[in-house]
Amino acid sequence: MQNRYVGDIGDYMKLGILRALSPGYRLGVAWWLYPDEDHNKDGRHIGYLNQPEQWRHFDAPLFDALSEIVATGQRNVRALEAANVLPDAIFASKTIHVSGTIAERLDQRRQWFETVQHSLAEADLVFLDPDNGLEPAGHSLGSAKAGKSITVDELRALATPGRSLIVYHHQTRRQGGHHAEIEHWVCRLRECGFTAVDALRAKPFSPRVFFLLNAPPDIRQRAEQIEVDWQGLITWHPDGTIEGGGRLNALSGPHPAPVAADAAPTPPSTPTDRHTSLSTVPKGRRRSAGTTQVGYINRNGQEVVRPTGKPGTDHAQYVYVLRCQTCHHEYGANGSDIFLRRCPAHDRGAPGIEF
Repeated sequence: MQNRYVGDIGDYMKLGILRALSPGYRLGVAWWLYPDEDHNKDGRHIGYLNQPEQWRHFDAPLFDALSEIVATGQRNVRALEAANVLPDAIFASKTIHVSGTIAERLDQRRQWFETVQHSLAEADLVFLDPDNGLEPAGHSLGSAKAGKSITVDELRALATPGRSLIVYHHQTRRQGGHHAEIEHWVCRLRECGFTAVDALRAKPFSPRVFFLLNAPPDIRQRAEQIEVDWQGLITWHPDGTIEGGGRLNALSGPHPAPVAADAAPTPPSTPTDRHTSLSTVPKGRRRSAGTTQVGYINRNGQEVVRPTGKPGTDHAQYVYVLRCQTCHHEYGANGSDIFLRRCPAHDRGAPGIEF
């Protein structure tokens, strides 16, 4: 988390998720606060606040609070805490140190993390908000950029008995695509001792995942409802599934080789055939690699009609034409969204992409 992100579209969805999941629990929030950077345009996606007719109905009190924060120029986590958008939450708001020698940074990280643990001791639901998310390949706590990530060891240390965790992860260019990345981390986190690993994925502008670790049934039911309430802009991936029904076969097999977060994605052979054919897998039960094949039908009865070759609105994606099996409405969708799309004409699905 960086202060400059406060109030942007990602912040709205993140806080909306926490507000929906946390009632009845003592919520603890570790902002994992990293000093503001200025090398990119991250945090500038606040145009949604000028479109209340499109966005406000998802969480009107939160929308109004963020509008006020942005309008007054007080874009920092202290303003969020003061606005009480997360009622009765406990906050760990200390900024992570990034200066000094490697030895100094290691010692500062240890002290900082001990403060986080102490601050959130009474919380039974803890949200962890690292800037980039879960540790990348080759991660070192002594690195100047280490403060952008959370390690699996830190997750284990925070997973005290009777506590559930929610951890933010910004999706990367990992080989295999975004859904394979979710599967990789589900497997990894299960191996680290978490008995249930669910995921909520939010994708406007930049795809991000919120992993729910050891969540009780009521929180998982609320997470499932979020997909409905947010009209597919946030999607629910319960433990043991990847595209809502297929088992995570990788749980008992080897993981894909890790790829650095800044590695370039493997380019598609053609704009209309980005994924490998899985002709041996029954239609409607294919892994994410086969969901762009013409004739694929997802769990909601949406069929792939044809590719368009037109760039989509998600990273490295192309637009495909889908047809609803119920009402025959046709619309455009990113290849990465095909497996979860609902019909926008009759089933509360997100609006289609022009094609």
